[in-house]
Amino acid sequence: MMSLVWRDTKKNVEQIAQNAPCGYAIDYMPEGKFDTAYISTDKVNVDYEVKISGISKYEPADDLIFKRKTGLKAILKIDSIRKIDRVPISEFDMEKGFKELASFAMGEKFQVDYKEKEAFHLSTEATSIMEDAESRGYKIPVSIANKLVKYRKAFPDSKYEKLLERVDRELRKREIDPFEAVGIIAAQSIGEPGTQMTMRTFHFAGVVEMNVTLGLPRLIEIVDARRIPSTPSMTIYLTEKYRKDENKVRELIKNLENTTIIDVAEIVTDVGNMELTIRMDSNKSRDRLVSIGDILSALEKRKGIIFAQVDDSNISIKLQQESFKSLYQVQEQLKSTPIKGVNKISRAIARIDPKEDAWVIYTQGSNLREVLNIEGVDSNRTTTNDIIEIENVFGIEAARNAIYREAENTLSEQGLNVDKRHLMLVADMMTFSGAVRAVGRQGISGRKSSVLARAAFEITSKHLLKAGLLGEIDPLAGVAENIIVGQPITLGTGAIDLVYRGNKK
Repeated sequence: MMSLVWRDTKKNVEQIAQNAPCGYAIDYMPEGKFDTAYISTDKVNVDYEVKISGISKYEPADDLIFKRKTGLKAILKIDSIRKIDRVPISEFDMEKGFKELASFAMGEKFQVDYKEKEAFHLSTEATSIMEDAESRGYKIPVSIANKLVKYRKAFPDSKYEKLLERVDRELRKREIDPFEAVGIIAAQSIGEPGTQMTMRTFHFAGVVEMNVTLGLPRLIEIVDARRIPSTPSMTIYLTEKYRKDENKVRELIKNLENTTIIDVAEIVTDVGNMELTIRMDSNKSRDRLVSIGDILSALEKRKGIIFAQVDDSNISIKLQQESFKSLYQVQEQLKSTPIKGVNKISRAIARIDPKEDAWVIYTQGSNLREVLNIEGVDSNRTTTNDIIEIENVFGIEAARNAIYREAENTLSEQGLNVDKRHLMLVADMMTFSGAVRAVGRQGISGRKSSVLARAAFEITSKHLLKAGLLGEIDPLAGVAENIIVGQPITLGTGAIDLVYRGNKK
């Protein structure tokens, strides 16, 4: 069902909440019938749900609340308003993007049907394999049982028995004993091949500006949970309508790249006349699909300037308050004034992915939230190498998967084979608290409950002094603190207490 969606100030929302039910005068005449509306206060997310009982043409009245002072067209009869959990604008199906609209839009909220996942059913062949293996004394997991189906039919019984024996032997070799120090093993398994990694970057052929950090520096970035990666980048997959159409892909790239005035024009300063002139470069502006009107639209938002003269390729600007300092400041500000594109994405290129047999876009810079709202982008598969941004947009589970995927890709890219369970353990440790934490003194190691464990890692005297002042007690439950005090650690055989009971006389 269609709903009215609009941007508003927090002050107006508070007024509606205090006076509801009330009449709200707005500068827009909605079309169609609806009883629910949504208000956004930050242009990106919807914050409030409003129940509306009627709409009438605007006529002055004493008890109205006004959205603005002029241009009023309709009165909304608001019954109630309530704050809701933030809903992204992308969840509303609208003809135009929300940011392109002056203030109001009609949109239909996507309805998501949640269905209980069906119980997992084994095939009769896999069930038979597991029952047969159990009768022979072997315990086979479901994933392997499915793979053994074809061998059961192809092998004679003697050869099949040997296969089961080998599978069982390999499984037992990979089992972890109770109280095993899995953290030490994972650290060794990742750290040892990590010493063989090179410090290198990947360079996109033919594009000087685009590099992606790989190897040891990238692995350090991942485990340190850096807020901003050294080379943030995105891999943007496209929808069926766009992925095969080269012209649409090229147009999408131009709309993605953040274009500033200095990218398409030259700024000339005339100190004598206290004037700035923007001279468009025809080749650059044609390549970036920028017109003189786009530059004028960007400049209209700036305060303190006056358009002295405008023609097909030049814009002359004067200042309202003339001074040499202001002239220089405005010149520098104009250079970085954005004209079009997505903020933070400085470069974008497209490549044919052999696996997809379709166009895939790679960017320098990352802005996941805005890119997902662009038409033609496949929001289910588009990703970024910025783990913190994934956490902010998709949540902690997505961040956990991103840590694992990025670490695995970094290691496998250099031909280093590390068991995925070790990487999964690192990802779990970094995210189990509900936020992404580094594996250093600012994260996991620095927040251990044990005083001695924190002191053994870094800044020993600071931790011991603080613990003494606060009267902290160390339960000696971990590995490092038990080694420091010289007693057995609670792992492996050290986790077992032996009790001797003598014979009763």
